[in-house]
Amino acid sequence: TMSLPLDELLQTLLSAERAGVQVASASLRECQDPELRPLLEQILAGEGESCRRLLACMQHLGLEPNRQTGEFHARAMVIADLHERMAFIDRGQRWVIRKLQEALPDCADPLVRTELATVLRIHEENSAATPA
Repeated sequence: TMSLPLDELLQTLLSAERAGVQVASASLRECQDPELRPLLEQILAGEGESCRRLLACMQHLGLEPNRQTGEFHARAMVIADLHERMAFIDRGQRWVIRKLQEALPDCADPLVRTELATVLRIHEENSAATPA
């Protein structure tokens, strides 16, 4: 598949990560399961850090960040069962991983490349921590 142009990729990922922050924080508020809480906290932290790193890339490239929240938020929140929602969240993590794996080889800018490699690692770690 053709990877998105870098500016489009960054905007798409920013919307997705913003949605991820909202889904993780809303899920934490609902979470009664002590097993799930640390994982949700880890995902929330990872999504927040990813937002900051994507914003740093955009600032570096002189791009105006969008204000949108990805549709992932609405689609995740209709899943009432938290364990099912976690599986959906993990599919979102894996989508980000795929997008970054496609984009990184073509990324010529060293700062952007470093930031995106970190965002990739965060998502790989969080996906690996999620129970299947």
